[in-house]
Order: sequence, then C-alpha cells, then structure tokens
Amino acid sequence: MSQALHTSSTGINAGQSQINVIAHNVANINTVAYKSANMTFETLYSNNLSYGSAATKDGGGTNPKQIGLGVKISGITRNFDAGTFVSTGRDLDTMISGTGFFVVQDADKHQYFTRDGVFNVDSAGNLVTQNGMKVMGAKSIYSNAGSDKTVKIPKNMLAKVEGDPNISSVKIQDLNNASITQGKVSVDIVDTSGNVTNVLVDIPDGNSTVGTIVSNFNSALSSYGITFKAENGKISYENTGTNTMNFSSDGTTSNFLGETGLGSSTTSNNLNEVVTLQDMINYNDKNAISLKSTAIDENGILIATYNDGSVLTQYVDEAETLQWKYTTPEGVTILGNDVTAEGSAIKDSNFALELATMVNQEGLISLNNNLWEWGPDVGDIFYGVAGEMAFGSIESGGYEESNVDIAHELSNMISAQRMIQMNSRVFSTASEVMQTLAYLGQ
Repeated sequence: MSQALHTSSTGINAGQSQINVIAHNVANINTVAYKSANMTFETLYSNNLSYGSAATKDGGGTNPKQIGLGVKISGITRNFDAGTFVSTGRDLDTMISGTGFFVVQDADKHQYFTRDGVFNVDSAGNLVTQNGMKVMGAKSIYSNAGSDKTVKIPKNMLAKVEGDPNISSVKIQDLNNASITQGKVSVDIVDTSGNVTNVLVDIPDGNSTVGTIVSNFNSALSSYGITFKAENGKISYENTGTNTMNFSSDGTTSNFLGETGLGSSTTSNNLNEVVTLQDMINYNDKNAISLKSTAIDENGILIATYNDGSVLTQYVDEAETLQWKYTTPEGVTILGNDVTAEGSAIKDSNFALELATMVNQEGLISLNNNLWEWGPDVGDIFYGVAGEMAFGSIESGGYEESNVDIAHELSNMISAQRMIQMNSRVFSTASEVMQTLAYLGQ
C-alpha cells in the first residue's frame, strides 16, 4: 500500500507543476511578445513482477507483469508562434512579422534577444528598450557574428551640401538630381550671316557617364567654337566663336534639357550633389538642424526627419551593403558614397535594426524584462536585417501581443485540477487501506 501513496503523490506533484506553468501563462496574457509554455508528462519506471516468457514447443508464452510507479515531467516547451499585431500609433513601436529577434545590450555590453519592439529614444539619441537597454544596429544584411554598433540618432546635425566635382565619372542613372532619358538633343547653329545649321547630339543610356554626354556635345559642336565641360555637379558650356547656339525643341527626343535646365542658361542645375553630415551632440552651432521625428520602416531601418525637412536614413545597395541616404529640404536624394558621415553619433552608428535567428530557438533561456539569452542547445546564431535572407519584415506603429490562448490554458487548468483531485482520492484510499491493515492484529 505504501507504493500507492508514493505513486499518487507523483501525480499530485506533477499536476501542481502544470498549474504553476498555466498560472505563469495566464499572468502574462498582456505581456508584450510573451511566448506561452506547455508542460508534458511521461511515466516513471515500472516494478517488474515478471518479465514474461517466450513460447516453447510444448507451452505458450507469458506477457510481463508490471506495476507503474507514477508520473514525472517530460519537458516544458515554448510556443514561438507570433502573437497578433496591436496597433498603438507610435512610430517606434515595432513587431517582427516572421522569424527573428531584436538584439539589445546592457550597460556591461552583454547582449540579449527579445521580441519586444516597444522602443524609445533617450536623451543622447540612443534607441533603447523600455528598460534602457541599447538596441543594436546591423553590421551587414547577413553575418554569423553580431554587431558591436548600437543605433544612435543625431539629435542635432549640420549638413553641408555641394556639387560633386567628379561628376564626369558618375553614371547617368546614378545622378541624384536628374533622371535623364536616352535620345537626341537638337541644336541650331546660327552664323553671322544668319545661316542655320542643325546638329543632333546623342544622349546615351543610363549606363553611360556624364562625361559621355559632354564628349558627345564637344564632338558635335567644338568646331563651332563651343566647348562643354562637367564639374562641381553641373554641366556648362563656353562659346568662344562667332556663331550663336540655340537649343531647338524640334528633333529633341531626350528630356536632357528639361532635367538640366541648360535650355535657358550656360550652366545646368546641380545634377549630382554630395553631402557631409556632422552630428552636433557635444557642441552647439547656429546652423545645426534639430531632430523632429523618428520612424522605422518595413526593413527595420530608422528614418530620421529634421526640422528643416531633410531626412536621414539607410538602405541596402546592389552590393548588399548598408549605405547612407540623405534627402535635402528641396527633395534631392543623395546616396551611398556621396554621403560622408562625421562625428560619433553618425559614424559609429547604424540605422538598421539588427535581427538574430538561431538553429533552435527553444534552446533559449527566458529571463525577466522580456529577454532571452543563449543556452547550450541553441546552436549557431545568425545576424542580419529585416526582409533579407530568412528574417521577417517589420511592422511599425504597434507591437506583438502575447500568444497565450486563454481557452486552451483554462482547459489545461481544469485537467490539472482533476488530476490532483483524483490522485488525492487514490492517496486517501491507500491511506485508509493501510489503516485497516494496522487494526487487523488487534
């Protein structure tokens, strides 16, 4: 009878442990990005009264005789299915739609993982969690090593914009202040006697450089004393001859004139501009522009808008590297190598949120504050940005809610309660039988 007491007690203990797991799930029903836990059970060893025997020529076989010794916890697993999106309207509230974890860092530079995307910007411009942990910026779109750069936004910035002196080598398709189409430009040359000679100049396709345009003009017009050049982000021409040059709308099939402004001037508009960005965190400058608002796009890249209307962000270029992208107050977009970042708040920061994924996410160890850390059974960890490789996209303006299914939890709670009640009845019955046996000798 004493064995029945021990066996039923294992059922009581297991049921109580299951209720503890259910209680934790229910308590976190409104916790941001909480992942519900589930407990499973397995049998304990059995007491073998007989191992059974095989059939013989003269007799039949027998099956084993076993009495089970109870139940134990088999495992506690996590459900990493995504919770539903909860809209808040805050631009810095984000949810990972798909695979991945945000990477955050504490004051000791120890890194953790989280699905909690409720972020803020602190007084120094750092993107932080609600507990003040810094959010890490991606090193590249896919890497097997994490980044050591955090996301930091210049609260004040100075932008110096000027023409690119090397515009001749810039491809037409890469011009940041013009979109020139292929075709011809019609030019009328008028001599001193009033005679008109029409010349057609070829405008090449986008893969050609601005220098090719200039070369084509010089090949067609240099004999008339007209010389073109490209420098400081503009195309200009000089007329040293006696002939007069007029651009004609007839026969012109490229939008070159409209995009450059050369039709009414000897110098074009700025076609390619460069910008030098200097953060102004540590000192003041009367020309500095202050931060107005910050948002996060579907690729997890920050978009910083300043009070003069300029916008600073990043993008992934054709070589799959992260590049700066600056838009002037006039709407000119300046990309890549044409953007130079100076100062720690820009140079030492990435605007792309780093995401992490791992071979076995159920091997992560759960901590407080919605954090997870590496565990021995996690396997390899890979890092990157949203929307690339195996990583999910970012939904901004809200967060991921808990994935606890309250109906399922209440059903499990009733089952665990009945488990405890029925094992308690067995415990009581075994105790009464032992009491009866104790009185048999009286």
